[in-house]
Amino acid sequence: MSRQGFQDVLRVVRFDDAEYRRQHRSDDKLEPIREYFDLWVNTLRDGNVPGSMLTVDELVTFRGRCPFKQYIPSKPGRYGIKFWILSDSKSSYVYNLETCIGKKPNAGREVNLGGNVVLDLLERIDAAGRNVTCDNFFTNLSCKKVSGKKRYSRGYNTKK
Repeated sequence: MSRQGFQDVLRVVRFDDAEYRRQHRSDDKLEPIREYFDLWVNTLRDGNVPGSMLTVDELVTFRGRCPFKQYIPSKPGRYGIKFWILSDSKSSYVYNLETCIGKKPNAGREVNLGGNVVLDLLERIDAAGRNVTCDNFFTNLSCKKVSGKKRYSRGYNTKK
């Protein structure tokens, strides 16, 4: 498709109804595309059986306009949308992902966020005999206890 053709399609396509959005205010910043995003994630899950070596990572570099874009100065691409991604280490196929759309209004600080994210990503997988590699953001004691019960091992990437 040519660039002009893409821009013509982009000019007229909408994923949400502005009238509905005005009537139903939601805290979900992904609501305009939530239905399509969930459909996409379910298609990713159905399209492949993950291998024995899995990786959990975060952040997709993005410089455009987005209400939940984040700035993380320690990353090479400092601006981006924070996706928590569970992928197969060998094929790099994304099996499951979640978006971080920021803190909910009137909510306190979330405890054990990294460990909860890993457990949520692994929820639909038979975890027996799998190795999950992640960095130290995703580690906590409760996650280690659960990994012992579900029989999957965890590897940790640390800075030297």
